[in-house]
Amino acid sequence: MSHTKASGTSAAHIVGMGVYCPLGKSCAQLEKAMLYGQDSITPVELFDASMFLSELASSFPYDLKGEIKAADWMDRATLFTITAYNEALKQSGLNLSEIEPERISVCLGSSHAGLVSTEDVAVKALNAELEKVDPKTLAATLVSSSTSVIKRLCGAKGRMLTISSACASSNSAIGVAAELVRTDQADVVIAGGADTVSVSVMAGFNALRALSPEKTAPFSPQIGLSLGEGAGIVVLVSDRLRAQLNLVSLARVLGYGLSGDAHHATSPDQDGTGAENAMRSALNDADVAPIQISYINAHGTGTEANDGAETRAMKRMFGSQVPVSSTKSYYGHTLGASGVIETISTLLLAQENKLPANLRLEDVRKGCEHLNYVKLMDNSGAPQKLLINNFGFGGNNSSLVLEVNGKNTSNEVPAYKEDDVVITGIGLHTCAGDVKESSAEHLKSQQCFAQLDEETGFTSALSNIPRFTSKELRPFARTARSTKFALLALKDALGDEHDLYAENLRSGIISGVVFGAQKPTEKYLESVFLGNPALANAHFFPMITLNATGGAASMAFQIKGFTTTVTGSASAAAYAADLVKYQRQDRAAVVSCDELTPALEKIYHRAGVVAKTKEKRPRRAQSLGEAGAAIALERRSEVDARGGQVQGKLIGWAVSQDPIDISMQRDGEALTRVLNKALSAANVAADNIHQIMLLDQGPSVTKSACSKALAKVFSGESIQIYRPAQIYGYGPSSGPLMALNCAVANTPNGKISIAAGYDVVGEAFAFVLEGEGK
Repeated sequence: MSHTKASGTSAAHIVGMGVYCPLGKSCAQLEKAMLYGQDSITPVELFDASMFLSELASSFPYDLKGEIKAADWMDRATLFTITAYNEALKQSGLNLSEIEPERISVCLGSSHAGLVSTEDVAVKALNAELEKVDPKTLAATLVSSSTSVIKRLCGAKGRMLTISSACASSNSAIGVAAELVRTDQADVVIAGGADTVSVSVMAGFNALRALSPEKTAPFSPQIGLSLGEGAGIVVLVSDRLRAQLNLVSLARVLGYGLSGDAHHATSPDQDGTGAENAMRSALNDADVAPIQISYINAHGTGTEANDGAETRAMKRMFGSQVPVSSTKSYYGHTLGASGVIETISTLLLAQENKLPANLRLEDVRKGCEHLNYVKLMDNSGAPQKLLINNFGFGGNNSSLVLEVNGKNTSNEVPAYKEDDVVITGIGLHTCAGDVKESSAEHLKSQQCFAQLDEETGFTSALSNIPRFTSKELRPFARTARSTKFALLALKDALGDEHDLYAENLRSGIISGVVFGAQKPTEKYLESVFLGNPALANAHFFPMITLNATGGAASMAFQIKGFTTTVTGSASAAAYAADLVKYQRQDRAAVVSCDELTPALEKIYHRAGVVAKTKEKRPRRAQSLGEAGAAIALERRSEVDARGGQVQGKLIGWAVSQDPIDISMQRDGEALTRVLNKALSAANVAADNIHQIMLLDQGPSVTKSACSKALAKVFSGESIQIYRPAQIYGYGPSSGPLMALNCAVANTPNGKISIAAGYDVVGEAFAFVLEGEGK
């Protein structure tokens, strides 16, 4: 039955901002530089960039570890983030120690955070010196590492999300953060993101022939981008908390929208339809008409493919009157940090009744529409409703609607209605093949499919490389091994209902991965560090982004609704369930995948996730695995209206972490918390649980944490516990989704099961589901 409870009438207010980039190490510095029309695009000094098409970028000329107080193991992106966070929190006036930790969340976005640390590890691995790497440095290679540090600094115990949808990452992060406030899941959210300029990033854009030999000038005849680095943080609070603490609102986040081009791995759809879809979705969410927008901060990278497509979309929606500019002409393309740095830039100048100008834009490039491009001499204005655009590799598009200097004093925003979330399909491809029908037998027999490699001493459950012969999958014959696993699983999950997803803006695809595709990453970094960086492999470069799998899934099945990537399949499934519950999407599929290489096994071993063995029949806890997992979620009312089949109903879910760096507390506090929260949301008592699909593999502390959490929540209860990862091997990305899929496949009609545990970065998750249709 569909619920019609109005939810989330509290606006999300930005009450604090912080920035750290070469143009300004604070908001005040950045504002001053932009008001004077200055830029920070200069020759790179931190590494040799002379062999590239351009040696220009907005980058710091030195190592910042002596300037920013932080642990030695932290990645450069995290250093940026810490500094921006400190400024934003100070400006907000909040004392987070006075806020309930479970009402504090963190939502950050990045394309390549951790890549500087990854480069260091890669060089040592290529020189057979991996044993010299500090295990903490391995943790710093994760895109989510900055989120882990910030959650510790602010003591957060609410939702933690790291969004990695390439250049749309931090724009999306602000939108999702506002939605957490709007749906009353948080009172405070630390949002934003960071990215870095490094030799491998610059080599990749050089390989794509995207760099400009001169300072970038978006929309001008001069084609090409200049890279940039930095971080931005905004502090969002609920209207209730803002009023209670008398906090100053710098702006309100009215809405956001996402979309997928389903077109190409790196190039946007040239008619701009994907960009237009994201903008319309954001305006609809905000209940704002195009005529009400008073300024657009365009994505405007300076590349021919992006600028033309975006201007065509803007012309169709807004005509030629709305002021438009790209602030990348000031501080370059900061990749995943673009959204938040450009949002902060826009708000800083709006406070002075100014609009950011397009530096160096004298003439409009052929192929770009003639819009109202802001110039330095005519950038006065009193903007009220603003649109921030960011679009990324994989066709990931994100738009954000803000309000500043508004005359409307009403705190109301459009309310979301709620619906039940049901499961219409699952897909699970492992070392044992397609195991949807056979998982019950495997789990009961406790058969372990992992095998010992006597040469390496590692045990793993490797999957056969699939051959793609179907029409929709054949174009992906040369994609990453892990992406192939995900596409096969998604095909199974969508089944005969794949047409409901194709070309439907109400159908989305959410990818959840912890690592990028490993083999392409290794091949790409070899081309950079063992060869000439100027000849880096352009085929593998796009595959090193975390959202490559989600982008491929979007293209393969022509999914053009909400499209994004979240680090970890537990967070991805929870976000997708929220989208369906609050009717942002009618349906949303979730995909995840893992692949193994000998180098990755060594890294896992060095990080303490897996041990070597000499056993012919290895202990299950030592087994890594390859897999692709997918699940299709849909609104109950939509399924009922078309007479569709249901395999289960999600009746409660929760994800969170401990406020410590990338790990978990041994006492299982985070898992205890999310189990209780999920059971409460489901209105189910612990003694009504039929079975638990548990993920308790990973770092050494994981088993203890899981055991203690289960003992606290299910004390005295005799509940059957299954561990799918011990059967099919442990996949750090796909493990949570594998547990959820096995719960769906093995929960009888009317019975209630839980999929729970921790992923490799310490994300505790609990999904409560009721079996149907069996």
